[in-house]
Amino acid sequence: MNAHEGERLLGMLLDEGYQEALTPDAADVIVLHTCAVREHAVHKVVSEVGRLARLKNARTMLKIGLTGCVAQSDGASLLGMAPGLDFVVGSRAVVRLPSVLRRVAAGERVVDVADGEYLELGLAAARRDSLRAYVTVIEGCDKFCSFCIVPYTRGREYSRPASVIVEEVRGLAAEGFREVTLLGQTVNAYGRKEGGAGEGEVDFPELLARVSAVDGIERVRFVTSHPNYLGEGLIEAMVRLPEVCEYMHLPLQAGADSLLKRMNRGYTVAEYMSRVERLRAAVPDVALVSDFIVGFPGESEREFRATLDAVEALRFASIFAFKYSPRPHTRAERWGDPIPEPVKAERLERLLVAQRRIADEHNQSLIGTLQEVLVEGESSRAPAHLEGRTRTQRRIIFPGPAQPGQRATLRVTGIDRGRLVGRVAATPSHVA
Repeated sequence: MNAHEGERLLGMLLDEGYQEALTPDAADVIVLHTCAVREHAVHKVVSEVGRLARLKNARTMLKIGLTGCVAQSDGASLLGMAPGLDFVVGSRAVVRLPSVLRRVAAGERVVDVADGEYLELGLAAARRDSLRAYVTVIEGCDKFCSFCIVPYTRGREYSRPASVIVEEVRGLAAEGFREVTLLGQTVNAYGRKEGGAGEGEVDFPELLARVSAVDGIERVRFVTSHPNYLGEGLIEAMVRLPEVCEYMHLPLQAGADSLLKRMNRGYTVAEYMSRVERLRAAVPDVALVSDFIVGFPGESEREFRATLDAVEALRFASIFAFKYSPRPHTRAERWGDPIPEPVKAERLERLLVAQRRIADEHNQSLIGTLQEVLVEGESSRAPAHLEGRTRTQRRIIFPGPAQPGQRATLRVTGIDRGRLVGRVAATPSHVA
């Protein structure tokens, strides 16, 4: 999501007449786009502003600004924390970045964290990829998990009109894009909220159908999903629509019901597993990816072992796992951060070791199988080789022949540092 927002920010600046600088030393404006999900990110960005501010000694006209969730959360206080800042633009106000820059150029030091027309910026994006594009479909979140700052920095759920989304996807297809990823903090909640833009129009399975029907779009992905909205309609859409890839990012967060209750996740481990069982029965090849937090306030060794047990049972293709850090405004912030850092680090390592073994076993099971790949271009890892992604989002390296934008059927022949290695098993075809 932040990668796509970076594309939007760059698109707005290009529309204002700026050109992209190749290095910070050559820039007139430096924009740091931020995430506030973890505390370490805040410390890191303040440190980075201090480092970049030294460039002002040689370039007195240089302006440095902060956008995104850290800007939305901390607002004007950032000017004191990072004296080198010239402007702070919150995640709900990025539409006004061009006008903020004009005020900064006139000598103001600006903070803008008020609401704005955030979601209708899709067409201003300067895309970094020529084949795969991101499309935001829902913004904000209504879940209020006890650890999560998103509802406070992104606001409540808002679904973009399906007609606007489909028109954006049509434009992308006309430009040559062949894969789109639909984005949202809780993407499969699209259209559910009463009074939201998607309400009464379509639900998420129907949105998938409309996007998949766009001529030229060969693959459709979506992130991130919430377990409570993994219903039969979404599962049926994944079965029925050949463009929708067999991949689902479905955060579990913890493997003990007691932890899930304190996290305010709204489901039990058994309910999560039941939904996954129905998904895998209908889509046997689905790659399931999850998120986990270790060291949540009050987490006991028994509760952490339950998380390890869940990971072993569910056999995720991959996971994103992080040490808990308190975030402002959240309910969990009031509980402090009682788990010692060494305990968090040790638990995180145990979790990652277990998942690496599971991922290795899964990769080994793919050797000899046929995989459809959308060819992206030359491999940065293997000279004279190409690289692409399978429908389940695995990177695969192969010697060709094929061209970017083609679909190739590959036979997996091995594993190289976590990536699949293959050879062409069928003549590559151009995407229609």
